[in-house]
Amino acid sequence: MTQADKGGRKPRVTDKDLLDVFHDAEDPVLSTAEVAESVPIKRRGTLNRLRGLEDAGDLESKQIGGRNTVWWLAGLMDTESDRSETPADTSGENLDAESADTRAESDTLDDGVNAAIEAVDTPGSGETLRRRREALREMYDYLKEHGTARRSDFAELVDAESVGYGSFNSFWNNYVKAKDALKQLPNVDPPGEGEHTWRFKA
Repeated sequence: MTQADKGGRKPRVTDKDLLDVFHDAEDPVLSTAEVAESVPIKRRGTLNRLRGLEDAGDLESKQIGGRNTVWWLAGLMDTESDRSETPADTSGENLDAESADTRAESDTLDDGVNAAIEAVDTPGSGETLRRRREALREMYDYLKEHGTARRSDFAELVDAESVGYGSFNSFWNNYVKAKDALKQLPNVDPPGEGEHTWRFKA
C-alpha cells in the first residue's frame, strides 16, 4: 500500500512527485540520497516512501556496496540495451575502482560496525528494532563520510515517527544518549564537556 492509499493527513510529497523524480532524471538509476535531494522530506522518510512504491510495484531496487540502495522505475531495465546503466554494472564499476586492500579493510570495518550496532541495547522488536538500527547506521555513515557532525545534522537524517518516537529529541534522549548508542560504534569520538561536535577518528 502506498502513501496515497493510506488514510489520514495528505502527504506533502505525493507518490507521483516521487515517481516524477525518476522520469525527470538524466540517470535512470538513483540512490536514496539523490531522490531525497529532490523532495522536501528527510532521507529516512524518503527511504520509507520508496519502499512503499516498491511494494506497490512502481519501483525496483538493488543494494550495492553492502548497504546502499539504488532505485529505478519498474520494468525499466527490461528495455535497457546498454548494460552499463544497470545497477549491477554500477556496482561492478565501484568495486573495480577500489584496490583489493581497500576493499578488505572496508569489509572488515563494515562487519565491525554491524556487530557493534547489534550489540547496542536498542529498545523495541521486529520492524521497529530494524528501523532504529538502520537510523543509527545512517548517523554513523554520515559521521564517517563528513568527519564531523552536530546533533542538528543527525536530526536531518532521522524521521522520528518512522522509528517509533514522537520527536527527534525523544529519539536522541531516550536512545542515542540513554543507551550511548552512537558512542559505542567504532572510531566515534563524542563531544567533550561543553562541546557539541562529534568526530570520526580515521
